[in-house]
Amino acid sequence: MIAVALSKDHIETPFAAAQFRRITEFVCRKEKVKNAELSFVIINDSTIRTINRKFLKHDYVTDVITFPLEHRQVNAEIYINVQQAKRQARENGVTIKNEMTRLVVHGTLHAIGYDDTTEVSKKNMDSIQERYIAELSLK
Repeated sequence: MIAVALSKDHIETPFAAAQFRRITEFVCRKEKVKNAELSFVIINDSTIRTINRKFLKHDYVTDVITFPLEHRQVNAEIYINVQQAKRQARENGVTIKNEMTRLVVHGTLHAIGYDDTTEVSKKNMDSIQERYIAELSLK
């Protein structure tokens, strides 16, 4: 079973909870993950910078942070910064929905176990991520 929760903390998001679920279920199905519990938290620049500083020792704003909660199954909290997503959408010439899809896919891949800390692992993860986004846009 794939369980998806969404917390917005009074922040506007271009996605309904059903869209988070649809994207997450798609990625899990593609990755052959049958059981997952993912909690998406939509936040702003200030909050993600605080989380990044406190837990990862990075003093900057980022777009998505994933915290795996268990090692035996896919269980994670995924924080998505909607302000950064809007900036990235403008910079990349895509819609905010496209950028949010990218971040949901990216965070879900991290929760499943993908890593992007080396050039090789980043290239692999980016390739899978972009393939899934293309497939999702065809649906």
